[in-house]
Amino acid sequence: MKIIEKGKLFGYLNIFDVVIVLLILGAVGGLFAKTATLKKMMKNYTVSRVQTEVLASNVYPEQAEAVRPGAVVSELRSGEALGVVKEVRVEDYMEKAPDARGAWHWSPVPGKKNVIVTVEGDLKSYNGFFRVGQVNVAAGCKIDITSPRFGFEAEILKVDVLQ
Repeated sequence: MKIIEKGKLFGYLNIFDVVIVLLILGAVGGLFAKTATLKKMMKNYTVSRVQTEVLASNVYPEQAEAVRPGAVVSELRSGEALGVVKEVRVEDYMEKAPDARGAWHWSPVPGKKNVIVTVEGDLKSYNGFFRVGQVNVAAGCKIDITSPRFGFEAEILKVDVLQ
């Protein structure tokens, strides 16, 4: 290679321009390879019949009454179905409150309920991890669920794989 005046290669190309073009091509190639790998991984899943129990706490009684068996429940952001409601249990929402002597006790909060919903549906399993949209379906995870009649943030209590 012959470098002529003003840092140009063969009098036409600037060395720094060549390096920048090569870096951009390498970045584009790397991004393409990573995206292709992720798409391949996301297609590699199995579908399992799963029963999920979720808890929505501190909800209004009207919200609790709106949850009925047979309703289709979906994850809010993706719209992907979690399943169909099989069972609904409504309990009083409890918080700790002091009595006259200063001792703390669990006491019901007027106008608030806990709703425990059992949902059954087909979920995708990626390498053993259940997902709905971009949300992991595992005990302790939070999920925003919605249906035509209700919507709330819930905590997943239990996940059972059905045979």
